[in-house]
Amino acid sequence: MMRLGGALGVALLVLMTVVPYASVPLVIVALGVPMAATLYDPCFAILLRTTGLDASRAITTVTLVAGLATLLSFPLVMLIAAAWPWQGVVLVFAAIAALGVASIPGQANAQASVLSAPASPEKPPHRTRFDVALIAVPFGLAMFTHAALLFLLPLALLKVSSDNSWALYLPAILGPAQIAGRLLWRRLAPRSQPKSAANAMFALLLLPPLILLVAQSHWMGVLLALLVQGGLYGIHTVLRPLVAASVLPLSSLGQTLGSIATIGLLMMAAAPALGGVMMQNLGYQGLIASLLAVNLAALGFAVFGQFESHGRARWTQS
Repeated sequence: MMRLGGALGVALLVLMTVVPYASVPLVIVALGVPMAATLYDPCFAILLRTTGLDASRAITTVTLVAGLATLLSFPLVMLIAAAWPWQGVVLVFAAIAALGVASIPGQANAQASVLSAPASPEKPPHRTRFDVALIAVPFGLAMFTHAALLFLLPLALLKVSSDNSWALYLPAILGPAQIAGRLLWRRLAPRSQPKSAANAMFALLLLPPLILLVAQSHWMGVLLALLVQGGLYGIHTVLRPLVAASVLPLSSLGQTLGSIATIGLLMMAAAPALGGVMMQNLGYQGLIASLLAVNLAALGFAVFGQFESHGRARWTQS
């Protein structure tokens, strides 16, 4: 699936450089299909099915490489664009994507690894769907808050005061902060479990909006809030599949990880519009207080998800 999706993505990138300008948006929309087949969750599913919860270190490494690649892509685009038109930039990235597709392990090796993985007990379909919801909702709510801060915080701070022009640049720290958070998790993972780590993460995610409520006109306070937010969100990316693997059947993990990611992406897509309505009607303080309430709801769902009675999902390592 990942190879097929990657090959389709390369083909669409090349196609983008030759179609009429009016058709370019259609190609960009079509790129969503190969992106869904090749981004984090399919990769996480393969790692988890082959190594179980021992995949924590490998998943962290994947997210670190992806984060560094994202950071490098912006200066690389600027460098290439200085010499070639945009079509040349796209072709260079198509070539890079082709190299990535070629590096995906063969199906025979992957199948052998999956067969050697310990079997997980199957759950009734309704039980699995309920467990998916228990995981998807809190992680999705955290994604909602992150997207709202990324897209709306600069505008909200500028509405508070036109002197807050620094607000336009500070969200750029979120990417490096995510990498730092994943590096921290890499050290903490051997001594942590998905259950306790998820609880701690959702509790700590209350800090950024609290800091922003206090330090709305102080760039150092806003910077601190974004550093904490970015670091925790980097850990969030790693914990989401680990929590899922500790609860859900491995046989259908790719499908369920995709469902969890889809719910989160829908929440991220809704965040700018819903957050914009909050900002227009409630102002800066109302927006941040609303995001604090969203994070409180995420923490509540995380705590509610720790069922201990028979047949209930438990966010613990097995």
